[in-house]
Amino acid sequence: MDKEKVKATLLEMNDLISKLDPAIRESAFEVMIRYYFEDAPARLTLMQSQTQPASSQPQGSPSPDISDIGSFISSFDHDKPKDNVMLLVAWLYSNYGAYPIQAKEIRELGDACGLVTPGRADNTMRAAKNNGKSLFNQQGKGWKLTVSGEFYLKETYNVAKGNKEIPKD
Repeated sequence: MDKEKVKATLLEMNDLISKLDPAIRESAFEVMIRYYFEDAPARLTLMQSQTQPASSQPQGSPSPDISDIGSFISSFDHDKPKDNVMLLVAWLYSNYGAYPIQAKEIRELGDACGLVTPGRADNTMRAAKNNGKSLFNQQGKGWKLTVSGEFYLKETYNVAKGNKEIPKD
Protein backbone atom coordinates (compact mmCIF):
# COMPACT_ATOMS: atom_id res chain seq x y z
CA MET A 1 0.00 0.00 0.00
CA ASP A 2 1.52 3.33 -1.00
CA LYS A 3 1.77 6.39 1.21
CA GLU A 4 -1.07 8.35 -0.47
CA LYS A 5 -3.49 5.42 -0.27
CA VAL A 6 -2.73 4.95 3.44
CA LYS A 7 -3.27 8.68 4.02
CA ALA A 8 -6.62 8.64 2.17
CA THR A 9 -7.74 5.51 4.03
CA LEU A 10 -6.85 6.98 7.42
CA LEU A 11 -8.70 10.22 6.60
CA GLU A 12 -11.78 8.23 5.59
CA MET A 13 -11.62 6.22 8.83
CA ASN A 14 -11.17 9.42 10.85
CA ASP A 15 -14.28 10.91 9.24
CA LEU A 16 -16.35 7.87 10.25
CA ILE A 17 -14.91 7.54 13.75
CA SER A 18 -15.24 11.24 14.58
CA LYS A 19 -19.04 10.87 14.32
CA LEU A 20 -19.09 8.25 17.10
CA ASP A 21 -19.32 8.69 20.87
CA PRO A 22 -15.81 9.47 22.22
CA ALA A 23 -16.08 6.57 24.65
CA ILE A 24 -16.04 4.01 21.84
CA ARG A 25 -13.80 5.67 19.25
CA GLU A 26 -10.71 3.67 20.18
CA SER A 27 -12.51 0.34 20.04
CA ALA A 28 -14.27 1.30 16.80
CA PHE A 29 -10.87 2.03 15.27
CA GLU A 30 -9.65 -1.40 16.35
CA VAL A 31 -12.68 -3.04 14.75
CA MET A 32 -12.42 -1.02 11.54
CA ILE A 33 -8.69 -1.43 11.01
CA ARG A 34 -9.04 -5.07 9.93
CA TYR A 35 -11.41 -4.03 7.13
CA TYR A 36 -9.13 -1.29 5.83
CA PHE A 37 -5.72 -2.90 6.31
CA GLU A 38 -5.49 -6.65 5.80
CA ASP A 39 -2.46 -7.54 7.97
CA ALA A 40 -2.55 -4.59 10.42
CA PRO A 41 -4.39 -6.35 13.30
CA ALA A 42 -1.70 -9.01 13.56
CA ARG A 43 1.02 -6.35 13.78
CA LEU A 44 -1.06 -4.19 16.16
CA THR A 45 -1.74 -7.11 18.51
CA LEU A 46 1.92 -8.10 18.44
CA MET A 47 3.07 -4.54 19.29
CA GLN A 48 0.53 -4.18 22.11
CA SER A 49 1.33 -7.56 23.63
CA GLN A 50 5.01 -6.60 23.75
CA THR A 51 4.23 -3.36 25.63
CA GLN A 52 1.94 -4.91 28.28
CA PRO A 53 3.64 -6.27 31.41
CA ALA A 54 3.12 -9.97 32.02
CA SER A 55 2.26 -9.38 35.68
CA SER A 56 -1.01 -7.62 34.77
CA GLN A 57 -2.61 -10.89 33.71
CA PRO A 58 -4.46 -12.94 36.33
CA GLN A 59 -3.22 -16.35 37.39
CA GLY A 60 -4.86 -19.51 36.06
CA SER A 61 -6.31 -19.86 32.57
CA PRO A 62 -5.01 -17.49 29.89
CA SER A 63 -6.68 -14.08 29.65
CA PRO A 64 -8.57 -13.15 26.49
CA ASP A 65 -7.02 -10.59 24.15
CA ILE A 66 -8.40 -7.21 25.30
CA SER A 67 -6.38 -5.12 22.86
CA ASP A 68 -8.88 -5.86 20.08
CA ILE A 69 -12.58 -5.88 20.90
CA GLY A 70 -13.29 -8.18 17.96
CA SER A 71 -10.99 -10.92 19.21
CA PHE A 72 -12.26 -10.43 22.78
CA ILE A 73 -15.87 -10.91 21.67
CA SER A 74 -15.05 -13.89 19.47
CA SER A 75 -13.42 -15.68 22.41
CA PHE A 76 -16.84 -15.95 24.12
CA ASP A 77 -20.10 -17.44 22.89
CA HIS A 78 -23.31 -15.86 24.16
CA ASP A 79 -26.83 -16.55 22.95
CA LYS A 80 -28.73 -13.94 24.95
CA PRO A 81 -28.60 -10.15 24.45
CA LYS A 82 -28.27 -9.63 28.22
CA ASP A 83 -25.09 -11.71 28.18
CA ASN A 84 -23.76 -9.53 25.36
CA VAL A 85 -24.24 -6.48 27.62
CA MET A 86 -22.09 -8.15 30.29
CA LEU A 87 -19.51 -9.07 27.64
CA LEU A 88 -19.24 -5.43 26.54
CA VAL A 89 -19.07 -4.29 30.17
CA ALA A 90 -16.25 -6.81 30.74
CA TRP A 91 -14.30 -5.36 27.80
CA LEU A 92 -14.84 -1.79 29.04
CA TYR A 93 -13.82 -2.85 32.57
CA SER A 94 -10.68 -4.56 31.28
CA ASN A 95 -9.65 -1.35 29.54
CA TYR A 96 -10.92 1.50 31.72
CA GLY A 97 -11.70 -0.04 35.11
CA ALA A 98 -14.91 0.62 37.04
CA TYR A 99 -16.69 3.81 36.00
CA PRO A 100 -20.36 4.75 35.41
CA ILE A 101 -21.29 3.15 32.07
CA GLN A 102 -24.22 4.65 30.21
CA ALA A 103 -26.71 2.56 28.25
CA LYS A 104 -25.89 4.68 25.19
CA GLU A 105 -22.27 3.46 25.34
CA ILE A 106 -23.37 -0.16 25.42
CA ARG A 107 -25.79 0.34 22.53
CA GLU A 108 -23.23 2.13 20.34
CA LEU A 109 -20.45 -0.32 21.15
CA GLY A 110 -22.76 -3.28 20.47
CA ASP A 111 -23.86 -1.77 17.16
CA ALA A 112 -20.25 -1.11 16.15
CA CYS A 113 -19.31 -4.73 16.94
CA GLY A 114 -22.42 -6.32 15.46
CA LEU A 115 -23.67 -7.71 18.78
CA VAL A 116 -27.36 -7.94 19.59
CA THR A 117 -28.05 -6.00 22.79
CA PRO A 118 -31.33 -5.30 24.57
CA GLY A 119 -33.18 -2.10 23.75
CA ARG A 120 -32.81 -1.00 27.37
CA ALA A 121 -29.31 -1.92 28.49
CA ASP A 122 -29.89 0.21 31.58
CA ASN A 123 -32.65 -2.17 32.72
CA THR A 124 -30.30 -5.10 32.11
CA MET A 125 -27.65 -3.50 34.33
CA ARG A 126 -30.27 -2.56 36.95
CA ALA A 127 -31.48 -6.18 37.21
CA ALA A 128 -28.08 -7.88 36.92
CA LYS A 129 -27.38 -10.05 39.98
CA ASN A 130 -25.07 -12.86 40.91
CA ASN A 131 -25.75 -14.96 44.03
CA GLY A 132 -28.39 -12.43 45.08
CA LYS A 133 -25.97 -9.48 44.95
CA SER A 134 -26.40 -6.55 42.57
CA LEU A 135 -23.65 -6.17 40.01
CA PHE A 136 -24.25 -2.44 39.37
CA ASN A 137 -25.14 0.72 41.28
CA GLN A 138 -26.70 3.69 39.54
CA GLN A 139 -24.58 6.83 39.52
CA GLY A 140 -26.24 9.70 37.68
CA LYS A 141 -27.19 8.45 34.23
CA GLY A 142 -24.65 5.64 34.35
CA TRP A 143 -24.26 2.27 36.05
CA LYS A 144 -21.04 1.55 37.95
CA LEU A 145 -19.87 -1.96 38.81
CA THR A 146 -20.09 -2.94 42.47
CA VAL A 147 -17.35 -4.97 44.12
CA SER A 148 -19.51 -8.06 43.49
CA GLY A 149 -19.78 -7.00 39.85
CA GLU A 150 -16.03 -6.71 39.53
CA PHE A 151 -15.55 -10.19 41.02
CA TYR A 152 -18.22 -11.57 38.67
CA LEU A 153 -16.42 -10.16 35.60
CA LYS A 154 -13.04 -11.43 36.81
CA GLU A 155 -14.41 -14.93 37.36
CA THR A 156 -16.65 -15.14 34.28
CA TYR A 157 -14.49 -13.40 31.67
CA ASN A 158 -11.02 -13.72 33.26
CA VAL A 159 -10.27 -10.02 32.89
CA ALA A 160 -8.20 -7.69 35.04
CA LYS A 161 -9.18 -4.15 35.97
CA GLY A 162 -7.92 -1.71 33.34
CA ASN A 163 -6.36 1.66 33.99
CA LYS A 164 -6.60 3.54 30.68
CA GLU A 165 -8.02 7.03 30.80
CA ILE A 166 -11.74 7.13 30.06
CA PRO A 167 -12.42 9.04 26.81
CA LYS A 168 -14.21 12.34 27.44
CA ASP A 169 -17.34 13.37 25.57
